[in-house]
Amino acid sequence: MGLTTVAAMHPILVMFALLLFMNTSWVVALLLVLAVIVCFLVHLIVRQETVLYVPCVVPGMQTPDQNPEGMRSPADKGLEFEDVNLQTSDGLQIHAWFIPAGDKAKAKTAPTILFCHANAGNIGMRVPNFAAIVSKLEANILALDYRGYGRSEGSPTEEGLIEDALTAWRWLRKASDEGRIDGRRVFVFGRSLGGAVAIALTCALQRQSEGAPCGLILENTFASISALVDVMFPILAFKSLKDKFLRLKWESLERIREVEAPLLFLVGEKDEMIPTAHSQALHSGAAKSSLRKKEVFPEGTHNDTWEKGGERYWEVQAGYIKECLDLLKSKPCNSNTLTTTTAD
Repeated sequence: MGLTTVAAMHPILVMFALLLFMNTSWVVALLLVLAVIVCFLVHLIVRQETVLYVPCVVPGMQTPDQNPEGMRSPADKGLEFEDVNLQTSDGLQIHAWFIPAGDKAKAKTAPTILFCHANAGNIGMRVPNFAAIVSKLEANILALDYRGYGRSEGSPTEEGLIEDALTAWRWLRKASDEGRIDGRRVFVFGRSLGGAVAIALTCALQRQSEGAPCGLILENTFASISALVDVMFPILAFKSLKDKFLRLKWESLERIREVEAPLLFLVGEKDEMIPTAHSQALHSGAAKSSLRKKEVFPEGTHNDTWEKGGERYWEVQAGYIKECLDLLKSKPCNSNTLTTTTAD
């Protein structure tokens, strides 16, 4: 059960309560409604991980090859790609796709985007998005399935997803050392939960002195799970209750205060899941960032801003990427890159 499904239960509970009050005594109806609410809250508390992490949105669609046609592999959209199998520091096998922007010569000079997807479904469901990135931004893509998603082993946790992203980053560093990509031109894109992963990855890289992205692109992401609970489940919006029972954290607002890399926020104004105030709070909190930009797309909802944004969506990203690369030209030895190599 994902966040959208759980949130959709609110009007159902209200209708259920009204039907009860119409067909039974108010005392019995009130007791039954309270019982349903308690069961609902217990379900959220006990199974909160399954509410946030939804590797399989439809039964039988765990891995990309089980997806509908057009979402089974990048080849469905005519894209060349490489299956990448990564081993994390805790011994799990993680699956990813590397999609070059073109031939080897083009891939060497193109920007590269580490794509951190949202909470529901495998990387195959983003194949149309990948095709648009290659076409519109002329960028390489490394898209990974977090642990427990797609063909990746394990079960998702906050620490685990951060380790998965770090593992993908190390693969990119190796690809840079081998001359396959330009390590100075690596960006991290994160949508929704993926934005939290991207922020946490950057903080971890800064702490470990492993370089940092040329820039972060964050789309419709949240300030923290606690703040998201206040919006989606106001009945749980009590600090004492959350302190005691909320295991999910993803404190992106705290983490982003340390991010030094350039930031671009892409915000769907009609996002039905995450209010635009979350992106604004993250934007305001990123005081150490060398460049902060925010673009709002009036028709964008949570998952389709990349489609509803039209050409402006891609123009904004292309302009931001160029701006970040121009910053690098003035600082050829900038430590905020995947590699310290400075030769062309």
